[in-house]
Amino acid sequence: MENLEKLLEYQKIDIELRKVLDEIERSDDSKKLEQARTEFNNAKATVTETEKAAENIVTFYNNALSFFEECVKRIDELSEKIKTTDDLEKQREFVAQLEKVREKLYDLEKRLSERNDKTDKVILAYLDGQERGKKMRNLFNTVKERLNKFKTEKEPQIKSLKAKLDAIKPSIPAAVLEQYAAITAEGKYPAFVEAIDAGKNHYRCFCGLELSQKATSELVDKGQCRCETCRRLVYKK
Repeated sequence: MENLEKLLEYQKIDIELRKVLDEIERSDDSKKLEQARTEFNNAKATVTETEKAAENIVTFYNNALSFFEECVKRIDELSEKIKTTDDLEKQREFVAQLEKVREKLYDLEKRLSERNDKTDKVILAYLDGQERGKKMRNLFNTVKERLNKFKTEKEPQIKSLKAKLDAIKPSIPAAVLEQYAAITAEGKYPAFVEAIDAGKNHYRCFCGLELSQKATSELVDKGQCRCETCRRLVYKK
């Protein structure tokens, strides 16, 4: 393989860089930061949902008040009609209408009672969401500050490794670097691996599986091949 030593040196430095980045990404503070972010978003969603629920409750109470006032007005009107008429038939009709209005008021009272329970739950959920959001925001800021400090400490090492990679890149064919990038993008490290001699012209890949006859022939003829199982690039010195 062309410029094998440079390629392996590049891979070694890149793996070292990945370890440093993983140390940051997989640190306890990174996990805590993500958890705090998730909890904060959940709390924020709760507050948003309860605010919408509160708007609906206010609308319900406003409508209920208007309905109550209309019923009171209607009761006064019917009561006055009952008092001012001597017609028994009309009086019975007015009384029947009066009872219907009262039934509506009883139904409204029941709905208000049920809505009061829901209102209490909405208020409690809103306050809980606000409190959880406040705690998670404070935790997020504390952990973020600590994590940023850790990243700052690692930054010189990261810059140094990236500079070394940039220095080696020109000596490696672009097509090979593209292959390397494609393999490592799948989280496969190392990407370029030496063939394991299994004897009798058989070879195994880093993944532990034996190379196919086609891949073996390519390895012997060209000094490199792709493992058909894990897709790593296998070389033979």
